Amino acid sequence: MLTWLTMLIQKIEGANLVIAVILAMWLLYMILFLAVKANRTKKALKTALIAGAVVTEICDIVWFFKFFDNFDYINPGISGYMWFCLLPLLMFIAVMFFSYINASRYEFDKKKREKEQEKQRKAEKRRKKYEKQQQDEEL
Repeated sequence: MLTWLTMLIQKIEGANLVIAVILAMWLLYMILFLAVKANRTKKALKTALIAGAVVTEICDIVWFFKFFDNFDYINPGISGYMWFCLLPLLMFIAVMFFSYINASRYEFDKKKREKEQEKQRKAEKRRKKYEKQQQDEEL
């Protein structure tokens, strides 16, 4: 945020474009994150937002030290554009990492639910058998 604000305050050409690209990266990040079914929980969404904010802030700090010296803008030329590729790269890595973790957690929870349902089904079967025996004994 420090880089964006400094760019806007100093009225550096292209500052609005940088902010628009960052917002587009966030939109793409969330679309990719929500494309995986296991990521569509409140906990996973909260994790995604926090991870995205951390990644964006890391990139912002790197950009600030690359593009500013004592709050004075340094124009690195064409080579400076490569530094802006850091944000999509780190966001893509975050999506892949958290999607992998959430998918494995989702599968574990799914198996756990299936086992619990099987236990419930067996218990219901035993209860019905016991009730039937009780009715037979009464007759």
